[in-house]
Amino acid sequence: MTDSVPADAEAEIAQAVRAALAEHGYARLTTAKIAAEYPKSEAGLYYHFDSKDGMIAAFLEFAAGQLGEELADIDTDDPETRLRAACESLFRLPGEEGAGVHVAVMELLSHAPHNETLRGPLQTLESATLETLTEIVADGIEQGTFRPVDPEATAAFLLAAADGSTGFHVALGMDVGADLRAGWEAYVDGLVADT
Repeated sequence: MTDSVPADAEAEIAQAVRAALAEHGYARLTTAKIAAEYPKSEAGLYYHFDSKDGMIAAFLEFAAGQLGEELADIDTDDPETRLRAACESLFRLPGEEGAGVHVAVMELLSHAPHNETLRGPLQTLESATLETLTEIVADGIEQGTFRPVDPEATAAFLLAAADGSTGFHVALGMDVGADLRAGWEAYVDGLVADT
């Protein structure tokens, strides 16, 4: 968001964009649909932003901070428990709270190569998640909870798997939820060091 947006307005606008994206997706999203979710006037949105993509970019920047905090604030020091909780958060189920936003972000990712306004905030969002997962795995290796693996590669694989699961499981509703869960749980099980 722009530096001049007050924190309360920033949160309200981000929530409005989040709700509108989850309901309508990027292709059908309009500023009027964002304004319908915004507790103030559409003119208030344009006071802070020039375009729909600017509003979406601001939402993504806000979401990166929120997601980073959500994953960082998992209430345990145990790396295995933290990693499992992070996977629970990343591998959404259809109809679950936040699932629509995950689908919308996946849709935005497909536009990123051709949209400069969205590319940077999407990289920030994905990087925040990747960094948190990397830290969890690195902490687990340092504490002897996980066997010695490449933390960056492990985090990248989990993030890519979670992003991909959004496409065919959440967006398309394919009945693979149990298989996905079994897969990421087995992957995390394979990281745990022999004691």
